[in-house]
Formats: sequence, C-alpha cells, structure tokens
Amino acid sequence: MFKILIVDPNDPFRQSLKKVLMNRFPFVDIQEARDGNEGLDKVNIFDPNLIFLEIHLQAKSGLDFARRIKIERPDTIIVILTSYNLPEYQTAAEESGVSHVVVRDEWTGADMIDLVRSILLDQDIDHHEERVVGEQTLENSP
Repeated sequence: MFKILIVDPNDPFRQSLKKVLMNRFPFVDIQEARDGNEGLDKVNIFDPNLIFLEIHLQAKSGLDFARRIKIERPDTIIVILTSYNLPEYQTAAEESGVSHVVVRDEWTGADMIDLVRSILLDQDIDHHEERVVGEQTLENSP
C-alpha cells in the first residue's frame, strides 16, 4: 500500500489536504503530524512513500527534516510546502533532496491531486480503484 505523511503545523490545511487526497485516492494510507518531532516518529513507524512537509517547522526546519529523511530513506519522495515562491527556497529544497516545492497560494486541491497522481504513475502504483471527485479547495487559514 502506498503511504503518505503530511507534516504541517497548520491543522486546517493538513486536515483539508488529507481529506482531498483520501477522497481521490481511497487506496492510499495517509497519516498526519503537527511538527518535526512527531513527523520523525511517524516516519520511523509508518514508513511513508511520500511526505508533504512544511518548510517552517518548530524546533527543526523542514529542509533539515528532508535532508535527514533522504539520508535514511533515499527513495522517499518529499514535497516541501511553503507560502513563498522564492528562488532560494527552490535551490535549498533541491539541495536537500526534495522532489517538489508547492507554493500554497498557487496550488489548488486539483493541483495536489495531479501531483500525487503523477507520483503514483511514476511509482507504477495500481490505482484502478480511484474515485473521481470534484475540484476541492485546500484551507490555508491558521
């Protein structure tokens, strides 16, 4: 089973992203973490294939988290979530082994679905059980 971990301190955003992905990909197991420490614990227990990771986490930056995960689990796909479209974030993310950078205000639920669909296709995951749902909006409020 394909596993996704969402590490983000923003409860409404994290829960909204989980709901959007679960509705579209019911065959995927999705778990959440509020911060880097909880995220690392979940990575060790849950062993996700894909991690959505906020760039700004308490006690540990998302990029530091990504570097550590890529050293321990180089096949894990990491998507950094940020509110800012800055070239230095993109460069730092690439240097940390991040596969994709998502600027929250520029992406919709449909964009996230397309990203996960492309990752599943790249991983050759059988997703015939997918259910089509309408475009959903991700909540970005704190």
